[in-house]
Amino acid sequence: MKTNKFLQVILATILLLTTAFVSNQHIVSADDNVDVKNTNITINKRIFDEGKTPANKQNTGDVMSDFGGQPLNGSEFTVYNVSDQYYSLIKGSDQNTAIAKIQQDAASVAPDYAKKVDAKTTAGQGQATFANLPLTDSNGKYIVYLFVETKTPNNVTITKRAVPMVVAMPIYKLDANLKPTNDINKDIQLYPKNETAKDTKEFSNLGQFNQVTVNGTTFANVTTGDTLNYKLTVNIPANIGDSNAVTSYKINDKPSAGLALVAGTVKVGSLVKDTDYTITEHDGGFTVDLKLDSAAVKALAGQKLQLAYNMTLTATVDPDALQSNKASVQINNDTEQQITPPTPVGTGGYKFTKKDAQTGKVLQNAKFVVTNKDQSKFATFTTNANGDNVFTKWVDTKDAATKVVSDANGSIRVIGLLNGDYVLNETDTPSANYVLLKDGTITFTVEHGKYGASNLDVKNTPKGLLPSTGGAGIYAFIIIGAAMMIGAYIWFKKSRQQAEV
Repeated sequence: MKTNKFLQVILATILLLTTAFVSNQHIVSADDNVDVKNTNITINKRIFDEGKTPANKQNTGDVMSDFGGQPLNGSEFTVYNVSDQYYSLIKGSDQNTAIAKIQQDAASVAPDYAKKVDAKTTAGQGQATFANLPLTDSNGKYIVYLFVETKTPNNVTITKRAVPMVVAMPIYKLDANLKPTNDINKDIQLYPKNETAKDTKEFSNLGQFNQVTVNGTTFANVTTGDTLNYKLTVNIPANIGDSNAVTSYKINDKPSAGLALVAGTVKVGSLVKDTDYTITEHDGGFTVDLKLDSAAVKALAGQKLQLAYNMTLTATVDPDALQSNKASVQINNDTEQQITPPTPVGTGGYKFTKKDAQTGKVLQNAKFVVTNKDQSKFATFTTNANGDNVFTKWVDTKDAATKVVSDANGSIRVIGLLNGDYVLNETDTPSANYVLLKDGTITFTVEHGKYGASNLDVKNTPKGLLPSTGGAGIYAFIIIGAAMMIGAYIWFKKSRQQAEV
């Protein structure tokens, strides 16, 4: 019996060490002659960032304060009894082969032959303890347990789940040299590992735009005529195909008020709309809802999915506010996992008031074109609901340009321009009674953040007024002239009489 026990201890040790050196799988085996009836098994859940998960980490069965990773709460582990299958498999084979087959069967979900014992969710420091698990069944046969991570947290995307763990009772403690002792481990510590990857969002054509830094914030300087390309990379959960673990997976993009999706531009990897996903475009953004019964979606388990789409500034964009779009992933309709937004965008504009140069009265219906600094390009605009002139593009001739017109308040507002110097050239005065401004007279500088404070008075000088012949003006001249002549005659007569005396 001593020889038999020694061989079994050696086997248990070899299998325990295999947790570190064979495909990162936790394998533990058993002995035949023990007095201990129950044991505790504690799951110590650890999560690692993508690429930082240790390939092999020896599991000693004791507390391992240097195991690495971060504790992960919210993972559900279910323990099953797989003793019948285990003992059936080892007939004509060996323990390692039997355990590997059970692990393979449980790679996605627990196999049908697994009999559920209990389920617990990690908490505190990523721990879940299964207390007082029996070492033997009612017939005195040692039990073989299977631990499967049946659910992962909704607030983090798990790209690599913990490998199913097979624990064949009983487990012996190891000494400092990792040699087996004669003491049964009644408080087994297991360290399953998860890996997570960071979802990212990129401003794909950022390099096409000038980047400006104001008060420590860097943004891309864009116009309302520019198309902005975005790329969103999300990591699909490793258990996306398990309907008990993942019931919903949504990808959201929510732009700020001045930014909106170009309709119909969203591409979701190689997935097919309405077959593999549905999309709802709303509030300037969108929601992609993956169809979890799709074979193409299930095949993405633990993989990356890339979305590409275009956005533009809206016609009612605030020229003084930076615009950004926030993306997120939502698993099982739980709290959204926010994705760090890319570089924001900003535009600019300017305001003018048309006035009479003498009276200061505001003037309506004056017409202008906007040009670049050297007056070689001319701007076209659309008009939004607020009456603002929203930039669309540059053209080569004045005839092709949009004429912006002063409204009833004499106001002209242009928005959606880049930072820089521009010219406002008058093409038509409010009426024929005003002098047309010479081209190049009105220059202005656009700077993001200063639209609200901008206001340039554009003044027209009235032409000189002459009274019309036969009009009221001539009568005034006649009356005044007659009075002056009568006065002169009286003075002349009076002077002459005095001289004769």
